[in-house]
Amino acid sequence: MLGELPLLFLIFILLFLIIEVSTVMLVITGLDRETARFQAISLITSSGYTTSEAELVVRHPVRRKIAIFLMISGTLALAFIISILVRILGKGLSGPEDVFVLVTFLAAVYLLSRNSRVVNFLDHHLEKRLENQPYLQKRTVEELLRIDEHFSVAEVHLSNPDGPWVDKSLGETKLRDRNVIVLSIRRVDGTMIRAPRGRDFLQYGDILLVYGRARYISELIETVT
Repeated sequence: MLGELPLLFLIFILLFLIIEVSTVMLVITGLDRETARFQAISLITSSGYTTSEAELVVRHPVRRKIAIFLMISGTLALAFIISILVRILGKGLSGPEDVFVLVTFLAAVYLLSRNSRVVNFLDHHLEKRLENQPYLQKRTVEELLRIDEHFSVAEVHLSNPDGPWVDKSLGETKLRDRNVIVLSIRRVDGTMIRAPRGRDFLQYGDILLVYGRARYISELIETVT
């Protein structure tokens, strides 16, 4: 049994390092540390949690690649661990000494993974090395705008020719007073006005891309469409 333990120990150490590296990479992409660690452990153990936090991973191109790597690593590690355990059990535990060695090994792995000093040391040095990697800095539009149940992005279609905004300037709509920002205006002919100013006039058929409080946006859509 003693011959298999170093290999088993090495696999657990590699899993621990993979989780730590992946956690730091997920943090750099914009997730908070607690969420990043939870998702890394869930992915490598194939726990399959389907939460709103998991959607943050699925919708992000870089995080998806990290997730795929974690799932593959977890599957391969599980296969190796099962193979080693089968060999150990096949040989049998010859006595109390073997049981003591196995229990000591499992305790050492557990204590190492739970040691905050070791984890913080690794996280600090990994973050220093990875934080300047440009491919990890990408964030989704939802995260950049902090879209949640309170704030959202929506399209407002000026479909009523007699609507209150038709033939008025953007400034006259006083959307800013309601903390609603117009990101772009798309005309009927396909012309796009990006980052429109207050002097830009609205026309019948325009489609406005707006950002702001979801409640205010819903009220505006009912008013102008």
